[in-house]
Amino acid sequence: MKILNCIILFLITSLFYSCKFDEIKSVTTTGELNITVDENVEPLMKDEIKEFMRLNPEAKINMKVVPTRVAKADLINGDTKLIVVTRNFDEKENEILQKNKMEVKEYPIAIDGIGFIVNVKNPIKRVTSEDLKKIFTGEITKWTEVKSSQDEEQNKEAAKFFNASNDKIKLFIQRKNSSTHDFVLDSILKQVQYSTSGTVCSTSVQMLGSIRENESAIGIINMNWLTTGKHDTIDTTVKALRISKIRDNGFQEDFAEFHQGLIYNAKYPYRRTIYVITSEQDMGLGTGFITFLTKTDGQKVVLKNSLVPVTQPVRSIQLN
Repeated sequence: MKILNCIILFLITSLFYSCKFDEIKSVTTTGELNITVDENVEPLMKDEIKEFMRLNPEAKINMKVVPTRVAKADLINGDTKLIVVTRNFDEKENEILQKNKMEVKEYPIAIDGIGFIVNVKNPIKRVTSEDLKKIFTGEITKWTEVKSSQDEEQNKEAAKFFNASNDKIKLFIQRKNSSTHDFVLDSILKQVQYSTSGTVCSTSVQMLGSIRENESAIGIINMNWLTTGKHDTIDTTVKALRISKIRDNGFQEDFAEFHQGLIYNAKYPYRRTIYVITSEQDMGLGTGFITFLTKTDGQKVVLKNSLVPVTQPVRSIQLN
């Protein structure tokens, strides 16, 4: 009889936990969720949402696309409980959270890169971080002023290609509320303001179109918008420059291609983390979506978008 009682008790307990698990799973994979997403990661999040809803047909996720600062304002104002951005909360923003007694959780989901793109006809292939600073602050205004001490062939090609009609550099920059605008201002311009001659692009689509149409143009784009959505395949209608970072002590790093593998191993100098941030405290669809993003299925989508997964092992293969 004791043995029978134990078996019955075990079965009842197992049934209880099974029901509880099904209930939790149901809450985290069904229903409707409104999220706000940084415009810089719109392509990634479109794919993530599509895959999540394919795996969970009873779930619906609605995405609002805005600049980073607007996304954070949506979270603080309670317009959404989940945002995906390319910069976590800074000191000033954390003070606002504390003032409003808000508790948020941050989860890194990918590493992105910031690239500098020119028209495919432009013979310039590589520049230093100092060149970029001078170009985007207006100290250098002509392509023939971009001189490489390590690539005389590039200098000759530039001298042949550029003339009075196309030598003037056309700057295209991200709008102020964009995290990419702030990243370049902090990391490359060192808080020296952008040139006032730059044309402000409202979206990454506008940025790419402007570079394609102007052979004298240079602009800023992140890896997620430069990928074609196929792993390790880049948009060839614009050209990403190879970058050599010059450190504060004067040491010059090797020129690095704007490439997923070089972002992964940090050989490419300008990279940043993509975060999902939530104010949701209870178990809900937001919890399920975050779990998906940080686990294998979601990280596969990250890899497909030519970004670097952060929660799953990555194997890097070097081809000679």
